[in-house]
Amino acid sequence: MLLPAGYAGSDLRYPVVYFLHGLPASSQAYRNVGFLQDALAGLRRRAILVAPQAARDHDTDPEYLDWGPGRDWERAVSQELPAYVDTHFRTIPDRRARALVGLSAGGYGAVALAFHHLESFGVVESWSGYFHPTNPSGTKALDLGSSHANRRANLHRAVAGLRQAFRVHPTFFGFYVGREDARFRAENLTLHRELLSAGIPHVFELYPGAHGQRVWSTHAHAWLALALAHLTPAMRSDPPAGLTGFVPVVKGPAGGVVLSGRIPNTLERWDRRRSSVYLPPGFQASSPYPVIFLLHGFPGSPSGFYDSLQLAKFADQLISSHRVTPFVAVMPVAGRVRGKRSDEEWAGPWETYLVRDVVPWAAAHLPLSAQQADRAIAGLSAGAFGAVDIALRHPGTFGVLESWSGYFRPFRDGPLAHASAAELVAHNPTVLVRREAALLRRQHVRFYLATGFNHGGVFRRWTYEFGRELHGLRLPYRLWASQAPDKGKYLRLQLPAAVEFAFGSQ
Repeated sequence: MLLPAGYAGSDLRYPVVYFLHGLPASSQAYRNVGFLQDALAGLRRRAILVAPQAARDHDTDPEYLDWGPGRDWERAVSQELPAYVDTHFRTIPDRRARALVGLSAGGYGAVALAFHHLESFGVVESWSGYFHPTNPSGTKALDLGSSHANRRANLHRAVAGLRQAFRVHPTFFGFYVGREDARFRAENLTLHRELLSAGIPHVFELYPGAHGQRVWSTHAHAWLALALAHLTPAMRSDPPAGLTGFVPVVKGPAGGVVLSGRIPNTLERWDRRRSSVYLPPGFQASSPYPVIFLLHGFPGSPSGFYDSLQLAKFADQLISSHRVTPFVAVMPVAGRVRGKRSDEEWAGPWETYLVRDVVPWAAAHLPLSAQQADRAIAGLSAGAFGAVDIALRHPGTFGVLESWSGYFRPFRDGPLAHASAAELVAHNPTVLVRREAALLRRQHVRFYLATGFNHGGVFRRWTYEFGRELHGLRLPYRLWASQAPDKGKYLRLQLPAAVEFAFGSQ
């Protein structure tokens, strides 16, 4: 690990560059990164450099993949290492402040790990790398033991989904190769053409030279500078009272700020992941604020709200223009960390976490209004289902219920995968809203429904159907709908409209 000059005497938090060495290699290969120290020293922006060990002496070629207990390189580098570094050093613990860079086999590892964990890394670079697991000579693809593992490890197959993935998690992706690199030049050119054809932003360069240290040392300065230019720069950490352990990750144009930190989970105690909180411009610990709880989709993370949907930007603008009263947003993290993360729901342990841990934590650590009308809950896709389902299952907790591109009948997945018929009914918002309609009217609960177009088995018409259900029950609601396919731009448009519904003048 290399700490930036002045680290010991400063109060700054820094972005982190994780650098993966080539393979096959000895157990000491991670130490051969002195040329990066020289390159970083000449840059204006400062960062922490972490070069992890990724091989053992006499070990087979691991390719930065998971091979079983004691050899789970992917899990170690993508999850365990960032968690350790964020805990023990003054980092900015956010994907926008993490780069994953590698050379040769490390280039493959960097791209593979970043693509599989976009919620953790905002910048990925490959220096003379490749894009499917191969033997050291680059002449034969590795068989990982199953067709599923082989497909997942072949990064050319990931191209089709990158456009949407980069929209949800904005990512800088760059790679280069030497013109005389007989092993990997052709594959780099192939990926470049595939990305161009798919319309996926990236940077690609073809440099003089072959596959060796001279190429990497020559271009280290420029490519580290490129990575740092796309990372959140070093910043001072001054969390408000009550938010010990939270650090700023995004600042809004008017002074609002998104902070990242852990909201303890008393049910899933293994979960050390960070949630996020938005505080408005001019935040005062003595002033009671309305609050909105934002539930991400699956797969997803809190960064989807402040990174892709630009919460701080839009919230600051709405508050500064007096279109909404200043408010606080709480964005908890949830869901499995392994397996098919799209098959998950805000139910079971995640519903319990929200109701038993997150909401009481927010009330204890933030100056929030005690009025039900000042507590909103919203979500995106699976988070939208969770927001409406949880609010209807716990009447009296929230005064505004919002669904952004969601659904209103439970899927059989996540904690509901093996649910009985009775359990599914108990998580059916369409049934629940009928049962609680009289109470919801007395409490003046309001609904906001937003929809774009069909996505991932979720249909636009479901939102209209639920709106008609609310109309028939005489429950106040507003329906916002994108009028034409716009390649996902509606996701950002529906956020300010939803916030204005929750906290604007009625």
